Amino acid sequence: MQSPTLRSDHEELSGPLAAFPRSESMDVNNDPRFFSNNVISKRLAAFQTICVVSVLMVNLSVKQMFLLEKSIDITTATGVVQYTGFCMMCVVFLLNLTTVIVLIQQLFMTYRLLTVGPTGFEVAKSYYLNPNVVSMRHGAVKGFFFSLPLFIASSGCMVWTTFKTSGTQKLAIPVVIVLFLMALLLWFINAKHSSIFKERYNLAKLHEEPLLTHVESVSHRSRGGFFGLDV
Repeated sequence: MQSPTLRSDHEELSGPLAAFPRSESMDVNNDPRFFSNNVISKRLAAFQTICVVSVLMVNLSVKQMFLLEKSIDITTATGVVQYTGFCMMCVVFLLNLTTVIVLIQQLFMTYRLLTVGPTGFEVAKSYYLNPNVVSMRHGAVKGFFFSLPLFIASSGCMVWTTFKTSGTQKLAIPVVIVLFLMALLLWFINAKHSSIFKERYNLAKLHEEPLLTHVESVSHRSRGGFFGLDV
């Protein structure tokens, strides 16, 4: 009786797919450590939330850009306000699109490196802390938070333009004032959170250094006793 074969007719790359750029997948190893929590996974979870909100902001900004009337007369005050709001909305779109691209690529690549093998965490850590990767990630996050008050300010410009066109600009004054005040408030909230975070982080590092120095000195002294035994 002939034993069954495990060969498949689809093991080789198909002709149309061979025209695509060459790509190789990493080895798949079922290491139990892949399923345990680590500090990189917890940090990446925060960036996933930012990615979701950034996608929503991209959709909102694109819709606002296409809803804007294209007949703009920049020789009038209303035209200047309208064009300023359009430019700000374009900046919001670009900032959030950049945030999505940068964070999704880093999420994808970091998770792949985490599962590369027994040294996956160390490899992912070296990628996550690479100066270029860190700079792009921090820039994307800062751009996202900067785009939120900018989006509200741009909405205020468009509200004023819409009411001005219909001849009821007086009704838009309180709404525009509230929107611009809210934009300033969001900017202040973001700056305050960032300032407190940096202060707490620097304080934690300041108190951490003496403790680590003490532990290291105690460890060195303990190795010299008991005839050099390190137990």
